[in-house]
Amino acid sequence: MEQIKKKCLKILIDNSGYELKNHGDLAMLQVASERFKQHFPDAEIYIFTNAPDRLKKLIPYAIPASLAGRKQWDAQWNIIGSLHKLFPKSFYSWLDSREVFFKLKYHNFSRRWIEQRLSKRGYDMQPMHTYLALVQQADIVIATGGGYITDTFERHALCVLKTLALAQAFGKPTALFGQGIGPLNNQKLLNFAKQVLPKLCQLSLREAVFSKHLALYVGVPENLIAITGDDAVTLAYSKAPLKLGRDIGVNLRIASYSGIKEDVLNGIRYNMNLASKMFDAKLIPIPISVHEGDSDIESLRMLLSDYDVDNTKLLDTPQKVIEQISLCRIVITGSYHAAVFALSQGISVVAIAASDYYRYKFEGLADQFGCACLIVDQDSSTFSNDMKKIINSSWQNADEVRIGLLEQAKIQVHKSELAYDVFMTKKIKK
Repeated sequence: MEQIKKKCLKILIDNSGYELKNHGDLAMLQVASERFKQHFPDAEIYIFTNAPDRLKKLIPYAIPASLAGRKQWDAQWNIIGSLHKLFPKSFYSWLDSREVFFKLKYHNFSRRWIEQRLSKRGYDMQPMHTYLALVQQADIVIATGGGYITDTFERHALCVLKTLALAQAFGKPTALFGQGIGPLNNQKLLNFAKQVLPKLCQLSLREAVFSKHLALYVGVPENLIAITGDDAVTLAYSKAPLKLGRDIGVNLRIASYSGIKEDVLNGIRYNMNLASKMFDAKLIPIPISVHEGDSDIESLRMLLSDYDVDNTKLLDTPQKVIEQISLCRIVITGSYHAAVFALSQGISVVAIAASDYYRYKFEGLADQFGCACLIVDQDSSTFSNDMKKIINSSWQNADEVRIGLLEQAKIQVHKSELAYDVFMTKKIKK
């Protein structure tokens, strides 16, 4: 056991959005990267991405790491090949887990075997060599914050966990920061979480309502768990305005995992327009995700027909989105990070929950920040009336709760910084 010293290290960072098109994911990635850079100024920081040019603009010192090699290494049946077809399909899940276990335990043999098999078919195996070398040569392998260890994002979660598992097999210190865990019922993902999470050197969680219970359930020792809040709190808190604005921020996401139904849009639109007239406040768009599949811009266009929503494309960094939120007195949102950005600046939130995935997120966030994060449930028979009441009370109480929100944000920033510091300075096996 020896202490990692401040020298030129190789740090590999996995994350929750490889296209870099989600401002919440980006904020967490920027905060984590900057903390490692400050602690290890000469470090080489590699970050997985499919958008290397955008990464260099957002985090200039980062070194883009391709995902192509991981895809080759993680490909199903790249050890046993077509032999899996000799078994009944009911055995496939077991066979897959055995193959993954074999690759981790016998990674040198597996690398040679996969190379031999695929090279004969004309595949370029350099990407896989690059990926394996990157993990093996890294001094630290971590994954930044997100809500991806959940049934909704099983595929992404497994990719991240497999990289951490490979790093652990190479004897590297690993950590997860700013995580929201759950809902988690998928047995395959649960089994893999049980293999990987207890071997982490550090697990910091966004909230204690759901995530801590699940972390303990999969076997993470309690002394390795820190409840820190979301890492994006740090970035938003640093931009908090001196006083509340006068606008109403609006975010909505219509996606498979959000649960927002188009048939409730009229009720949401009515209540927002009513509040806008009652309080003489502008409705301004707060886009978080600009992915084609779940773009907030498309959802906002449905809500704000009188607003040039296309201008929101100019809000192309987390900092610009946070500045947009700073103009607000309250924020009405159906996505998590619009709420994080607002609450961290002392701005009250009306959160629309329409799926268990978002109920977990918003209830955990409400536990972190208190009564200024008010949740209205789409499935309630009194949804529209509840939303109207909550908007009104949030507006009226915004000044009163602002100081308390900022205090909670400050506490979370400190806890988050401490979790990173503990990981980067404690004695860990190299």
